[in-house]
Amino acid sequence: MMWLNQETLQRGFRLLVWVLAGLPLALMAEPRVVEDADGLARAVTQAEAGDVIELRPGDYRLGERLNLRADGTESEPIVIRAGTPGTAVIHSSRTTAFKLFAPHWEIRGLDFQGEGSGNHALHIVRRADHAVIEGNRFRNFHAAIKANGEGDPRRFPDNVHVRRNVFVNDGIHTTRWPVVAIDIVGGQGWRIEENFIADMAQGQRGRHGSPGFVKGGAADALFDRNLVICEWRHTGERRIGLSLGGGGTSPGVLDRRRIGDCETCPETLDSRMTNNIILNCPDEPGIYVNRGRDALVANNTVFNAYGIQGRFPETRARVVDNLMTGTVWARDDAELEKTGNIETGWFDKASYIPGLRDHLTHRISDYHVLYPSWISEGAVRWTQDFIEASLNQVRGSFLGQHSRPVERWLLAPEFGDLRLEDMDARPLGAGSAPPEVDHDFCGQPREGRADVGAIQYSAGTCHLPDELERRHGRLFTDL
Repeated sequence: MMWLNQETLQRGFRLLVWVLAGLPLALMAEPRVVEDADGLARAVTQAEAGDVIELRPGDYRLGERLNLRADGTESEPIVIRAGTPGTAVIHSSRTTAFKLFAPHWEIRGLDFQGEGSGNHALHIVRRADHAVIEGNRFRNFHAAIKANGEGDPRRFPDNVHVRRNVFVNDGIHTTRWPVVAIDIVGGQGWRIEENFIADMAQGQRGRHGSPGFVKGGAADALFDRNLVICEWRHTGERRIGLSLGGGGTSPGVLDRRRIGDCETCPETLDSRMTNNIILNCPDEPGIYVNRGRDALVANNTVFNAYGIQGRFPETRARVVDNLMTGTVWARDDAELEKTGNIETGWFDKASYIPGLRDHLTHRISDYHVLYPSWISEGAVRWTQDFIEASLNQVRGSFLGQHSRPVERWLLAPEFGDLRLEDMDARPLGAGSAPPEVDHDFCGQPREGRADVGAIQYSAGTCHLPDELERRHGRLFTDL
């Protein structure tokens, strides 16, 4: 041990001080450990900058909404975390479990379970800037994460990071509320990255389930490296993919900081949709840009869905190096600059087929009641089955989505296995040089000429089950 002289020890001490000085104080703080819902509520109410609230394993059944009002700081955020990720279960049958009002809160490693009328796990409003929502699971909420402006004048949360979370619903939600994993209205600088989102379905006729959208004047938003499976463990109803713009926003609740005093306003500005994988949204587009100004949609993979759609004159987007079933469709005077995409479909308007199918089958559903003397229930069912089978066949043909080329190139895309089947597959090296996006779905670098789609095959192996286990651990593997 003679080599540990005084000079070496002093250098080591200075290095340790330097390293610790660069860490957020919250990571070094002694946690306040809680073990039940009452203790959690007291800790949240008494929280101060730099506090770490750590939950022991167990079930936390909230009797009321928890309001997160204390201010954290950049160097001293307020952290709520599970001692062991995934072992602290937050049960909520209230409209909202946690409501964030103030900046620099971090929520990590919790398992949120919606029950009964559980609408939101997290509602993020006003000054809740720089929130970090990372490594959690959200199950059976109508809209697990909701964000919007509040107050007079309205204040919107900015620079929120939603990363490496799991969102799933065990069944179709028939409710008057929107069914969407991530519902963001307004705000600037949101980052929605590396999440797994599946089975968001709305049971009310004429409405859609959605994995996530930003809208309402949102600016500089990013969806990157997310995996969406619209139909994973259950099927049915209309399930759309990721969206810049969603279904639109009422004028009175818009974030006008960047869009100004407009009549027909853009829903998003300068936002990006990159490296996402969207699977099995059979009746809807995988990516939908609704009044998205100066958007970038690049290096996404869309399978068993109607490609990418942009809509309305306010939409101006660059659509680059995407691999998709279906087509890129500029609807209602949208401007889409298309470069390097691989589209397996041929006819844009084929995406009307599911709506036509649903209209016809619903219209004749009660004919055996209205005209019992000459139309039997069996005849109605046969006709519905015939219409559905015929139009679904058109949907799968070259006129519609035409998935066969992608099925030849990749091992089993419907089941999330996007490894190469054909070593000379068309997407390889068919994209931009230099690449539009410098990394792929697994975080591997893109160099030289890009492969088309979310995976840069030339950079190494990117296998979805392995990547999901790496990102989410037990929060995914024990589903």
